[in-house]
Amino acid sequence: MYLTELVALINRKDKRPVRTWCKKNNVTIFKDCSGEFVYRNDFELAYDLPLILNLKSKYGNDWEQYYQAYLQNTLHKIIDFKSDSKKQTSYKPKGSISKKLFKDNINEIA
Repeated sequence: MYLTELVALINRKDKRPVRTWCKKNNVTIFKDCSGEFVYRNDFELAYDLPLILNLKSKYGNDWEQYYQAYLQNTLHKIIDFKSDSKKQTSYKPKGSISKKLFKDNINEIA
């Protein structure tokens, strides 16, 4: 990808801030007779790295599933699936008063 293409992708005005962004994010800029460019995979990894780190901290080993869903615009499907599995673990009352209150709340919901 040429630096002129990156200007719009990272919302900058010209190539100078793009060079700074690339340097800050460890994306190597190459030069040839046609101009300055970066490898697409290097750019996409650097661009998505904050998202990947966030997904790793939230979802642990399942982060790759969430990342793939994010890339395919199907994140809503996987979040619904995971939220159903979280509903299965519920509060278990320990005292007699809380058990009574918990049973009353279940009867109201049902």
